[in-house]
Order: sequence, then structure tokens, then C-alpha cells
Amino acid sequence: MKSYFKFLSRNKAYTFINIAGLVVSLMFIILLGDYAWRQYSIDTWHKNADRICMIGSETSFALWPEAAVQIKNMCPEIEQKCCVMSSKCKIRYHQLEVKDDDKGNGSVLLVDSTFFQFFDFPLLEGDRRTALDAPNKCVITDRLAKRLFGDKDPIGEPLQIMGDREVDPSNTIYDSTLVYTVSAVARNFDYTALPNETQVIASMERYPQIEGHKFENYSYAYSSGSACKGFFMLRPGMSLDSKKKTINDFLAKNYQPAMGDYKVSIIPLKDMMFAPQNDGRGVLKGDKTRLRIMLAAVLAILFFAISNYINLTVANTGFRAKEMATRRLFGSSQRRISLKLIAESTLMVAVSFAIGLALALSFQQDAANLFKGKIALVDDINIGSVSICLGLILLVGFISGLLPSWQMSRFQPIDIVKGNFRFRSKMVLGRLFIILQNVITVTMLIASLVIWLQLNHLIHAPLGYNTKNLYYVGAPQDKSQTVRNKLEKMPFVERIGEYSGTPFTNSGGAIMVGVMRDGKWMSLFVAEMDSTAFNLLDLELLKNYGNTIEGYYLNEAAMRTMELKDDDREMPIGMANDKAPVNGILKEFHNINVLHEADPFGIQLHEHMENPSFLVRTNGDKQAKAAFVDLMRELDVPEEQLEWYVSGMEEDIAKTFVEQQNTLKIITIFTIIAIIISVMGYVGMSLFFIRQRQKEIGIRKIMGSTSAEVMALMLRTFCAPLLVSFVIAVPLAWYIMRDWLTNFSYRLTLSPWIFVAACAFALIVAVLSVGFQIIKAVRANPVDSIKTE
Repeated sequence: MKSYFKFLSRNKAYTFINIAGLVVSLMFIILLGDYAWRQYSIDTWHKNADRICMIGSETSFALWPEAAVQIKNMCPEIEQKCCVMSSKCKIRYHQLEVKDDDKGNGSVLLVDSTFFQFFDFPLLEGDRRTALDAPNKCVITDRLAKRLFGDKDPIGEPLQIMGDREVDPSNTIYDSTLVYTVSAVARNFDYTALPNETQVIASMERYPQIEGHKFENYSYAYSSGSACKGFFMLRPGMSLDSKKKTINDFLAKNYQPAMGDYKVSIIPLKDMMFAPQNDGRGVLKGDKTRLRIMLAAVLAILFFAISNYINLTVANTGFRAKEMATRRLFGSSQRRISLKLIAESTLMVAVSFAIGLALALSFQQDAANLFKGKIALVDDINIGSVSICLGLILLVGFISGLLPSWQMSRFQPIDIVKGNFRFRSKMVLGRLFIILQNVITVTMLIASLVIWLQLNHLIHAPLGYNTKNLYYVGAPQDKSQTVRNKLEKMPFVERIGEYSGTPFTNSGGAIMVGVMRDGKWMSLFVAEMDSTAFNLLDLELLKNYGNTIEGYYLNEAAMRTMELKDDDREMPIGMANDKAPVNGILKEFHNINVLHEADPFGIQLHEHMENPSFLVRTNGDKQAKAAFVDLMRELDVPEEQLEWYVSGMEEDIAKTFVEQQNTLKIITIFTIIAIIISVMGYVGMSLFFIRQRQKEIGIRKIMGSTSAEVMALMLRTFCAPLLVSFVIAVPLAWYIMRDWLTNFSYRLTLSPWIFVAACAFALIVAVLSVGFQIIKAVRANPVDSIKTE
């Protein structure tokens, strides 16, 4: 290897370009590999995983605890049931209190007593058979045990669990005085879709005391942290397929009020993470589409790194071919030389892998946040993962070294003896790799641009009401007038309307009223506002019958839902055949985003409300939201509730597309990395290209060609493969992005300028990458250029 190290030290650009490309690509492969492994191994390790399923609807995991009991009793195929629900709580041990950070699903997992029969989470202390056999028992995870008790034995110690939410003081169900006894210590949750931040596992029987309310069959089965989920363990060899209609009819009949047209869904435990019903509340959420995108991007970057290595190594064949031919002259076989060259490439890959692993360890948390999943490289080191890594190093090393070894080992010793060795490459392989690299780069550029444009298209789509420069500003209890007075003094505040109830743009909790019509129960989202707020929203009235205190302005979706005619002046309300006036009809609007189906909505106009929140229009000042947040702090609003009290409507709409924004961020990052690696490859190839063409450049200048003509010729020769790549990349990108856009009911049109802009950018980057070397060669003295060969 001595000669190889000497070659590397003399060719620093070659060494840097290859190692940098391999390091970056292998770092991402390590991170993505661990992420993907965890995604696909989630909950597959439970002994009875194949027998466990969830029952929910086609849109939600939510299931009422009482419904789970009834489903078990009506289906002999079911051996046992277990309800699970995350809750945001405060955990208190004497004077020490642990509180949720408001970003996770909740630190307390409320479960049935059968939990440890369903799931094989290991216990470090305690007996899994009796750990939850009484409502006053709880299991804590190792993380909390160390935090609260240190080296002290936690078994038998008392804990208090209090729901961390605003509860009406008159609520007789909420009880923060209940005491639990620690019965066991579980290992911290991992490799599961259940919340990994779980710190306490307690009895589901006490959820009303913790949450402050009991789920009714006309309300949603949601806690402060998530939906209540019903898990069912089937008897060996059994299936619920034949009972699906029976279960569906039962739920539709008995739980119709909240669910509307119920369609039951049976989800195997192993599919829970990737199920379309998974909203990420109380369950880790996976995204196979995002995973495939990341895998494709990482493989593209690895291809760039390998192709750069092959390109530059083959391009530098002339500088090592004499060495290899000399080795042949002294008895080395062609096979032995090939193995030596493959060993060299494998060594470079191994060194790059070691550096990439170190970087991966440093950036694993950032990558986990970007990928929206968990990465724990150290925890996942085992014989299997080490074997896979070694296999990857050998495979990449072999692929990288195969073509260069064939290229260099084919020279004959007789060329050295005769003294007529001369190397000339037509760069056929190099041009092919450049074409493939640029096809991928341009496709990724177009994808990033289309996704960015589509996101902006969705965020600024017409919703049927105004959102520009509008903010929701809440008011703590009995401080509405104080908030209004302070808002009126802010110079950037233009108008202030009063508002209460279901907010537009999904910035807070929904308020609903029940509507019974012809024995069918429906739900109507409702809001109250004054005329100022109504005008700020710029809602369009199709019909106005005049405002009445008890009446509602209904949007077209509400009219359809309640099967009302345009000239109906009353609507059903409540469960006792009560009626309410219809004040008018509002043109359809999408109260969350343009992709969300219009909800049935009713609006009441009241000029004076008790304890309202405010709809505030500003002059567009960028500091407005910060000022509103500071106002809430002055009124002692807790930090974790500031986002609930202050929100911008345009920001709220953008938040509903967080998954698409994350996909854009991932593609953009990988596109930038791909461009950087491509640029390094262009620079390396241009060095070799100019070195090969120095004599030709000198002769052309001596024969009368101008510097501009020679430079144009060199650029044309080098950039020709790029033009070929554009011909391939444009239709490929058009096909891929057209298919992606079909996922959106409201989408932009693929304009030709998108493809022109991406290709122009790629061409400019390539020209700038090689242009400096060409200019330097063209400006050199032609006499010196001729002497080089």
C-alpha cells in the first residue's frame, strides 16, 4: 500500500473529492439504515404480534372503552382486549413534580390490566402478571425511576397523576388527589409505535378522574394526548374478516353521533405505524413514501460518490499504469494487481465509513428530527448490524475498484520495455457517468422546485374567507377587556373583532352542537363572532334572512349535511326535536385548508360576548405576533400554552402541510449534497480533461485560434453530455412529478419554465465548476503546453 499512499499524497484533489463524497454518502446510509430498520421492526418483536390487531374507523384509531368491551363479548374469535390511551399529565412524588413538554404524546399511558399480556415490554423489577391488577397500581419506566428515586427501590412508593389541562373547577369527576403505588419498573420503551416518552403506565379505569370527563357515545374518544385505541388479541388461527360488517353495524348504531357514516377498519399491529388512520397522536407515525424518497436520494448520492471514484481513478490511470505494468514485468499476475486495486478502493471506503460513522453519531438527533423518527446508533450495535456494515464496505469497495482494476491491469509489460508506453482516454465511461449524475441532479432540482411551488399554491389557495394579516389572540379567564385595551394601544393593530368557538384554520379545539334529523344524528361546527370579525373574515353571504340571537348562518356544507332546502328558515338542533332559526346561507369555505373537505359550519353573530377571544387584523408588521405573545406573558399565560393563545391564520394553514414541508426539506438537503458532490466530480474530471488536452490547446493557439474560440470548444466538449442528460431528465421528472401531483385535489400546472430553470441552473453550475480550469489552461503559454507531453 506504500505506493498507493504516495499516489494519494501527490494527488490531494483526487483524495479529497473521493473521500468527501464517500463520507457524506455513507454517513447518510448509516443514518437512514438505522432509521429504516427501526421503522420496519416496530412492534414485530412481540410474541403475539401476529394475533394482535386494532379496530377503528377508516379515518381514525379512536374507539370507546365501552365499545371495546362489547366487541369482545360479541366476537368469539377475540381472546382478549386492551385499551390504550396516552395522556398529558403531571406526575408528582412528594414535592417533586414532572411535567410534559407539550410536544410529545404524553408521559402517562393509560391501559387495561391486560397490557402486559398483549405486549412484551420487559420489566426490570416487579411481576408482569400482577403489575396492573388493581386500579391504584402503576408501572414506571427506568427513566422516571432514576429521576425520582435514584438508587432507592421504587417498588411500593406512592405517586400522584394529574391531568395537565384546564378543568372546570365545578367538575366532579376530575380528582387530582388519587394516589398510585409503584408496582414495577419497565425498561424504557423502544422499537414500538407506542409513545417512547412514556414514563408511567397506569390503569385505564381511572381515566375520567385524570382527564376530567367521561367519553360519551356522542363525543369523540380523545384524551389530552391521543385517541383511545382498542387492541384485540385473536385466538390462534382466527380472523375478524367475517365479523367486520357486524362490528360496523354495531358501532354505526350505538356510536353514530360522533362518527357520522362509520366504516370500520381492522389494522394489524405490524401495520399500525404506516396506517393511513395514524395521525401521530399517541402513536409514532411512519411514512413509507418519505422513506422511499430518502432511500432513493441516499442511493443517488452513493452513486455519485462511487461514479466520481471510478471516473477519477480511471482518468488517472495514466499516472499509475506504469507502476502496474512494471509490477507485471517483475512477475505480478493480472489477477493479483486487480485484487490490489480492489483492496485499495476497499480501504478508502473503510476509512470513509469510519469517518461517516463518527459524523452520523454527531448528527443522529438532527437526522431523527428531520426524518420524523428515532435513530439510536449505539443502541443498535449488534452482530447483525456489524455484519451488514462490513458487507456494505466490501460491496462498495468492490464496485468502486472493479472497473479501475480492469483498466489498469490490462497494460502489457512490453510497453514499458520498448519505452513506448502512452496513455490516452476518450472519457467514454466518464461521460456516461456525468450524464447519469446530471439526470439525477436535474430530476431532484425539478422535484424540489415543484414541491415548493405546490406548497405555496396550497398555502395561498382561496379558502372562501380572508386570512391575510389576521391573528387569533386569546384571553385568559376574566381578562378579555384587559387584552382588548392593550391590543387597541398597539400601533400596528388595525381592527379587532370578537370571536369564540371553533376557530378557522384549525388553530384550537373545535366546538360542536348535535343536530338530530329524521332519527339521524349529525354534528355541526359552530362559532360566535361579532360583525367586525365577520367582516374581517370576508365571508360571502348567499342569502341573508336577518340576524336573530338564537339563529345560525349556515354554510353550504351544513345545508347539505342537514338536508335543508335553500328556502328553509329553521334547522333542527339538539335531541328533543328543537328548532333554531336559519339566519342565512354562507358560500362554501374550507375552514382548515383547501384540501380539507368543507365541514358543516354554523355561525352566530353576537355583538357582545362573555369572555371572548379576538380576531385581530394588523398592518402586516412582522413583529406583531411577538408583541401578542409578550402580552400573553404579561398576563401569566404558561409558555406551553402560548401557541394556543396566539396564532396567525396564514401560519396555521402552513402548519397543516407540515408533512409536505418536511418532504421538501429532505429533498432540498439531498439535492444540495448531490450538487456539491457533482461539482467536486466536475472539478476532478476537468483537471484530468485539461491535462489531456494541453497539447491540443497549445497547437490550436499557435495555429491562430483565439482564446475565446478554444475556450468555447473545450466547454462544448465537456458540456455536451450535460445536454444529453437534460433530454433524459426532463421527461423523467415530468412523469414523476405529474404522478406526485395527482395526490392533491388542488394542484398547480407543470409549466415549461420549471424545467427550463432547473436545466439552466444545472448547466450554470457545471460551467462554473470547469470554467476556471479551462480559462487557466487557455491563458497558459502554448509553448509550455506543448512541452508537457
